[in-house]
Amino acid sequence: MLVLVLVVALVLVLALVLALVLALVLALVLVLVLVLGLVLVLVLVLVLVLVLVLVLVLVLVLGLGLVRVLVLGL
Repeated sequence: MLVLVLVVALVLVLALVLALVLALVLALVLVLVLVLGLVLVLVLVLVLVLVLVLVLVLVLVLGLGLVRVLVLGL
């Protein structure tokens, strides 16, 4: 009878430990996903800013070129 109680207690303890480990792993995965998500968002923002800057530079260059052509043409 005592052995049975000990076995049941051991199984319960093992189950608790497994549950805790699983919870920790899930928490770590969630943190990693959040961090990766933040990094992805930052990268996307940087890419968008770079694209906007490139577009502005192109517009300025084209605009200056047009002004030059107009001035030279006139």
